[in-house]
Amino acid sequence: MSTEKDSMLRVRLTQRQSDELDFIIDELQAQMPEASVTTSSIARHALKKYVSDHIAKRDGTKLFIEVSTADATEEDIKNLYNLISKMLDDTKENYSQTVHYMAGEIFEPVMLRMASLMKPKKPEVKAGE
Repeated sequence: MSTEKDSMLRVRLTQRQSDELDFIIDELQAQMPEASVTTSSIARHALKKYVSDHIAKRDGTKLFIEVSTADATEEDIKNLYNLISKMLDDTKENYSQTVHYMAGEIFEPVMLRMASLMKPKKPEVKAGE
């Protein structure tokens, strides 16, 4: 159900971004078959979120943290996971529900990275086998 507008938006995406966009569209359509999910509808939503986040960052009403894990080892991620798990437990026991929620929002990307590290690795097949 690709339209000319959808095609124009995809021109600016890398292949990886385009593949991820296809995955997002398929996932959303599976969750909400009655919805019309297109590249342009996702672009519209992303633009609204970008503007909203920009305003929140400027006004100080949201906390934005970006940390590259490109050079992190599995051990680094596991250590970070353990430290943040302790912090999250501490916020649940000793702080307000709001502080615990904010800590969870900060912790979510680490959990996602940890999940990708914990996936069983496919056995390597040697050439000639």
